[in-house]
Amino acid sequence: MSLQSIGVSGLVATRLALDTTGHNIANVNTDGYSRQRIDFATRLPSQSAVGFIGSGVDASEVRRQYDDFIAGQMRASSSVASELQAYFEGAKQLDDLVANADAGLQPVIQNFFNALQGMADDPASIPARQLVLTEAASLADRFQYFDQQFESMRNQINNQIGYNIGQINRIAEGIAEINADIKIAYGSTPNDLLDKRDQLVNELAELVDIQVLEQTDGAYNVFIGKGQPLVMDTDASTLGTQPSTMDPSHLEITFDFAFGTQVVTDQMSGGEIGGMLRFRDEILDPTQNRVGLVALGIAEEINSQNQLGLDLQGLTGTAMFGMGTVEVFPRPGNGSSITATINDVGSLTGDAYELTYDGADFTLRNLNSGVTQVLAAGLNTVDGVDIDINAVGAAAGDTFIIQPTRNAAHNFSLLFDDVERLAAASPLRVGPAVDANGNPLNTGNATITQPANTSMTGLPLAGGTIQLVYDDQGGPTSGFEVYYPGSVPGVDPFDDFITYDDLNTATVAGTQVPGTTFPLYGDISFTISGVPDDGDTFIIGNNTSGTGDNRNALGLVSVQSQSVLLGGTSTIDESYVSMVSDVGSRTRHAELNLSAQESLLTRTKEAMAEVSGVNLDEEAGRLIQYQQAYQASAQVISVASTLFDTLLGAVRR
Repeated sequence: MSLQSIGVSGLVATRLALDTTGHNIANVNTDGYSRQRIDFATRLPSQSAVGFIGSGVDASEVRRQYDDFIAGQMRASSSVASELQAYFEGAKQLDDLVANADAGLQPVIQNFFNALQGMADDPASIPARQLVLTEAASLADRFQYFDQQFESMRNQINNQIGYNIGQINRIAEGIAEINADIKIAYGSTPNDLLDKRDQLVNELAELVDIQVLEQTDGAYNVFIGKGQPLVMDTDASTLGTQPSTMDPSHLEITFDFAFGTQVVTDQMSGGEIGGMLRFRDEILDPTQNRVGLVALGIAEEINSQNQLGLDLQGLTGTAMFGMGTVEVFPRPGNGSSITATINDVGSLTGDAYELTYDGADFTLRNLNSGVTQVLAAGLNTVDGVDIDINAVGAAAGDTFIIQPTRNAAHNFSLLFDDVERLAAASPLRVGPAVDANGNPLNTGNATITQPANTSMTGLPLAGGTIQLVYDDQGGPTSGFEVYYPGSVPGVDPFDDFITYDDLNTATVAGTQVPGTTFPLYGDISFTISGVPDDGDTFIIGNNTSGTGDNRNALGLVSVQSQSVLLGGTSTIDESYVSMVSDVGSRTRHAELNLSAQESLLTRTKEAMAEVSGVNLDEEAGRLIQYQQAYQASAQVISVASTLFDTLLGAVRR
C-alpha cells in the first residue's frame, strides 16, 4: 500500500468526520436530534520483509448516541406527566369555580337564607318578601350557571379528545411510513430517520400511554390501551370517537378493527387523553352530582316547609322551587326496562349507579364507591331512589346508567314570583278559653306552646276546633280530655285523653297512634307546662288573619342548620363545603404529583441529553481536531508526491 493511498484514506475518513461534526453543529437546536459519532477502523496491513505495514484508515460507521433504556424511561415519564398535567388543569379550573368567594354557590345560598331571616323578622313586610324572591331567583340562576360551566368543561374535554385522536392517527401514519423507509435502508443505519421516528413516538406518548416493540428488521410495533395494535410494521390502525350510548354527554374512543369498531375508552390510560378521562370520571361528574344533591336538598326542604304554612292570603303554601328528575340511560337493545324516582332526598348519596343483568341477577354498582348489591325484579329502594325493574324480556347484558342528581342544578328554578305566596305563618294557633269579651276563663297557671305541624293532613281544620279540657281526677289519672272538631265538650264523649303528671309533661293515651300526636290533624305537637285547674281549657284553631305570624318562616330559616342530607349527617352548607374540600384536596394532590413527575421527567431528559445531546464546545474541539487531521493527511499526500517526483527524477538521470 503506497504512502499516497494512506494519505487519501486519511483525507476521506477525516472529511466524513468533519461532515458528521458539522451535521451535529447544524442540528444543535433540532428537537429529537441525537448526536452522531463516526467510528474509524484501521485498514488491513500488508506484509513485508520487516513485518506488517499499515495501509491507512476507513470510516466504519456513523452511529447516533442513543440509549434505548433511557428513551423508554423518558417516554413513560412524559406520558405520566402529560396525564397529570391534563388532570391538574381540569381540577384547577373546577376548583376555581366551586371555591370562588364571589362566583361560588355559598354566597348566594347564604344570601337566600339571610333574606328568609329578614322575612321571619317582619313576615308582613312586602319588601322583605320581595328580597326573598330576588335571592331565590339569584340562587336558581347560580345553580344553572354552575350546570352550564360543568357542561362547558365536558364539551371542552370532548373537543380536545377528538383533536387528540386526530393527532394520534396522524402520528401513527407517520410512524408506519418511516418504518417502511427504515426497512428499505435495513443493513445500514438511517440515523436521521430513526430520530424522526423516535420523535413521533415521544409525541404519541404525550397523548396516550404506549408500548413499543422493535422488530428484527428495525420497524416499530406500537400498542396502546390494553394491547390494541396502533402500528404494526408498515400498517397503521385508526382511532375514532362517538357519543356514548350510555351517557350522551360523554365522548367514547373507538378502535377500528378489520372486523368492526370497538369502544376502547375504558382501556385508554396515560397521556393527555388519560388525564382528561380521569378528570371527567373522578372529579367533574361527581362534583356535578354533588352540586345537584345540594340543589335537591334546598328545593325539597324549602318546598316541604313552605307547604306546611299559610301565605298572606291564608292559603296553604305551595312548592317554591322546581326539582330535577332521575336520569336513566338504557343501553340500546335492552330487553328489560326500569323507572327510577327519588323517594327520599335526605338518603341520596350524590353518586351515580350502573344496573346490569347477567342472565340471572340484576346487580347495581355504585360508580363512585364500587359497592355492588343484587336487586330483585319489581320495586327496590336504594339510597333514597326507588328503582322499579320490569324484568319481562330481560336478556343478559342489559345495562342502565342511573343518575339521581346529575340534572338537578339544571332544573332548579323558582316556581312563582308573587310575594304573597311565601308561607310565613303556621296553619294553627292555640290559646286559653276566653269569654265573650275576650277575658281568660282558665284559673290555673298552665301554659301551652303554639302547635307545630309536620304535615297538612286535616288542615286547615274544618267544622270547629280542637279543645283540650283539663279533668282533675287526682293523681296520675288527671289529664286533658281532647275534643276534635264537631265534638261538644261536656256533652260528647272525649276522643282522646292526655295524662298530665306532677312533672308537668303531657302524654297521649286513648285512640292515638303510639309515638305521634294528632296524626289526623297535621301531626301537631306542643308542650303544656304549669298547673291547670279542673275545667281549664285550651283551644287549637285555624290561624286566620295570621299575617304577622312568623313560625313557618322560622322553619324555612332553620332548613340551613338542619342535617337534611347524606342520611341526616350533613347540613346543606356542610355538604357543599365537603364537596369543595374534596375538589380542593384532589387538585392539591394532583399538583404535588405533577410537580414530582415533572422533576423526574426533567432528570430523565437530562440523562438523555448527556447521551444524545449536542455539546457545541465538544463539537468545536472535534472540528479543530479533524481539521488538523485532514491537513496532516493532505501533507502526507504532498510528501508522497514529492517522493514520487524525486524517484522519477533519479530514473531520468
